[in-house]
Amino acid sequence: MFDRIARRYDLVNTVLSAGADAGWRLRAARATELKSGGSALDVACGSGKLTEQLARIAGPDGRVVGLDFSTQMLEVARHGHPGMKFWEGDALNLPFNDASFDASTIAFGLRNLADPVRGLREMLRVVKPGGRAVVLEFVRPPRGLVGATYRVYLRTVLPAIGGALSGQLSAYNYLSQSIDSYRTADELRALAEVAGWKGVRYVKMGAGTVGLMSGGAVDR
Repeated sequence: MFDRIARRYDLVNTVLSAGADAGWRLRAARATELKSGGSALDVACGSGKLTEQLARIAGPDGRVVGLDFSTQMLEVARHGHPGMKFWEGDALNLPFNDASFDASTIAFGLRNLADPVRGLREMLRVVKPGGRAVVLEFVRPPRGLVGATYRVYLRTVLPAIGGALSGQLSAYNYLSQSIDSYRTADELRALAEVAGWKGVRYVKMGAGTVGLMSGGAVDR
């Protein structure tokens, strides 16, 4: 599915979020507390938008790697970001040694993992002591008027526009359903705690429909 929508993925995201997705990714990159010359792994990197933000922070002396299981997404990433490192791999079995990076991230990919706790553990495993792991993810729409309006958007506008722009209606029906049925902010934090994350921080964005969560191997 992600192979099929890879070419139009960025365009659809920008249109559907009215451009807000760029700001969300920037905040996620900053939440890593990455320094110039540092290292980071962007899991489920897709077309490499967050990977690029991390690389800008790390600078020319840093080491930033994007990883994804979709070959077409990686092709788009490599074409759009020549010179950056992109690996094909499994988020549940990261092909890196323990404590290999100063930070790890995943943006809008956690809900697609078959075992999110294992994915969160892997993200933490590859981070050095004192480093940060960061999740940027849609959360279940809140109750009330905002949540009700957002659900209408998810069930009607998102699949219609996403399907029209990408030519893949079934893919955006899936993405709509996966967001609407996903976890609450509290449930997302609970997953991180089960995975061993410490010092978990959570920030609401997008009127409570998007969450930015970070944590580390030790309390800070």
